[in-house]
Amino acid sequence: MAETYFSACFTFCCTNAEMALLEEAFNAAEDLNCELEPPAPSGELLAAFPPTQSSDPWCGFLAIFDDAKFPILGAVLTGGNSFEEPTVSTPMISGTVDFQPWPIAELVRRCCQASLAKAPVCFEWAVTCPRARPGEFGGGRCVIFADRIDIQSTGEALRVALERPISRTGLPAALPAPDPADRPLVGRSLLINAPEYFRDPAFMDWLGNAQPKFTWHRGGEPDEWSDVIVMVDPSLSGEGSDSDIPAPIWERILDACRTHLGSDQGSAPHYMVRLTNLRE
Repeated sequence: MAETYFSACFTFCCTNAEMALLEEAFNAAEDLNCELEPPAPSGELLAAFPPTQSSDPWCGFLAIFDDAKFPILGAVLTGGNSFEEPTVSTPMISGTVDFQPWPIAELVRRCCQASLAKAPVCFEWAVTCPRARPGEFGGGRCVIFADRIDIQSTGEALRVALERPISRTGLPAALPAPDPADRPLVGRSLLINAPEYFRDPAFMDWLGNAQPKFTWHRGGEPDEWSDVIVMVDPSLSGEGSDSDIPAPIWERILDACRTHLGSDQGSAPHYMVRLTNLRE
């Protein structure tokens, strides 16, 4: 079985107040993802992520995630100020397995407005696989401005390059810069908690067979599987590197992608669907 990793690490400078807001946001995401009750949001966090429902102070914050039920950043926040520059903080955001570019970029944009007004923040991410699997390597780049995010995967960059017309001289003709509004979101993923899948004999046979597949897993208790990642072609045409999953489960996965992600919205080679085995 092949593991797919989304990895990145970057640093930037911000104010101490912005660093405190980043720490509050990262801690809140971790608590909410673990279904723990986080401390009441500060006034600064509510201003950065204004709620749209008076009964739920966290709804504005959760809106930056693909699935509000699973606010996963896939990264840790470290760093702080130094003795030499006590008024400046240097946060470092890093993740080596499940780094989520889009929500992390939006979180930084919301929390660091004053610093972003002076200079943008940039980072790159990598998609890697320990086995030779075509289409499972890539990455992307992101530039965070105070008023917008410019983000592009290597898959999107390849698409733009392939669409460039050939001039009469045989050299690629220049294309106008694409409208950022036309750029699809990248790093699209979906989390489905489906313990019933893991009780399905056909699914367990598929998971345990030796047929090569674009899936990684992490073992839980003995004879128990968890955190299975399935790759789905974003066209949702029924194709995909893991389309040999038992048909009823594959169709349910495709239906979930249609409902929550839509078709042809991701520029990465596949949608990443995480299947978890969490019991109530």
